[in-house]
Amino acid sequence: MRRARCSKGGAMAELQLAQVGCGGMGLRHLYGLIELKQQGFDTFDLTALCDLHLEAAQHVAGVAEQGLGTRPRIYTSYDEMLAKERGLDAVNVVTDTRVHHKFALKAFEAGLHVAVEKPMALTVRACRRMIDGARRADRVLSISENYRRDPVNRLIRALLDAKAVGDPRLILHTALGGGRMVQQMAAWRHTKLRGGYVLEYGVHDADLFLFFMGDVERVYAETHLWERKRYTGDAPLVGHLRQFYGHRVKEVEERGEAVECTAEDMALADIRFRSGAAGQLSMSIAMAGAPTHASMLYCSEGSLALPGSRSGRPVVVTPSGAQGPLPESETLALAPRFQLDEATARFFGGQRRLSSYQVPFEQVDRKLVAIELQDFANAVLNGTDPEVPGEAGLKAVALCYAILESGHAGRAVSFADVVEDRVNTYQAEINESVGL
Repeated sequence: MRRARCSKGGAMAELQLAQVGCGGMGLRHLYGLIELKQQGFDTFDLTALCDLHLEAAQHVAGVAEQGLGTRPRIYTSYDEMLAKERGLDAVNVVTDTRVHHKFALKAFEAGLHVAVEKPMALTVRACRRMIDGARRADRVLSISENYRRDPVNRLIRALLDAKAVGDPRLILHTALGGGRMVQQMAAWRHTKLRGGYVLEYGVHDADLFLFFMGDVERVYAETHLWERKRYTGDAPLVGHLRQFYGHRVKEVEERGEAVECTAEDMALADIRFRSGAAGQLSMSIAMAGAPTHASMLYCSEGSLALPGSRSGRPVVVTPSGAQGPLPESETLALAPRFQLDEATARFFGGQRRLSSYQVPFEQVDRKLVAIELQDFANAVLNGTDPEVPGEAGLKAVALCYAILESGHAGRAVSFADVVEDRVNTYQAEINESVGL
């Protein structure tokens, strides 16, 4: 494994990093790197940025120069960047999901470690190719799953480990709403050959389900495409959407008034975990009218009302037979061994034990990105596994595709069969589109 250099004084090793992808998530990762620097981590030197769109890369490079003190070199060709940037240690892949596996494999061939945004890859098969490539090259592959990094989600996991309300029996997550507009002005979220809504949005919840509940046994789902045409509209982006995505270059199909949709916009899934516990995941962006959003975890001795990632709100604990939920002040006592790791605590006021926080969305978003990037760096520098290695990223993608495969087939599917790429009928067209 490549030896890391040390910064002056030898206090903290640093890595030479290139980032490919300068769209909305690319900019958010740059903010994460700035957050690392502001919190005193001398972890990465961002030496190069790569994006097909020069103006997007220039915008992100300008933010990097202001926040990091140096301007990374800019490339519009990934192959050229790998050829010229000979001092690199790692590549951060934050691009169109279709090319995650291609860019990762080229990086491994060049002897580089790889962090990749979720979803890990476009299909289960692509994920497995990445895992094989990392293993052959003896390089770190880290998947940037940010929701599990939330301190409140860490506490929820600790409450489950401590059996604070007994053994888990049922996890429910409902996210229903939407209409006929393109989501976040991004047409690919409605295109099957680019992953679509269930993968792009559902992968967050899939990873949390696995983080909280463990491995899945089988899945039965109903899926449907309700809105076959969506409209771009002319309303400007506002708030954090403007901050993150305002510089993004629109794709050709996004420049008209409407886009044709090919990816399912509703999924209702029943999930059986290996522990015997069950789960229900209901998600849609085609439900007009009043939205519904709720997450609950029922256990043998009570329930946990899950607050939503990056909200800062506390988990609500209601023991069996209680007149109502416990006050937040009593929650931490139910998980006496709960401790945030030292790195995470630095981003949240140095607190190792907390049950809620008050941080604006834009700030907590960059903090969680910073935490996952620091975890990636620690794995590279220490020769250890990252928290979310390729196998975990594969399972999150596989859970999304188990839902889609089941909906397509009209029957329950074995999760192991999806993970092992034995059930892949729904994915066949997608695999073919990227040469897999």
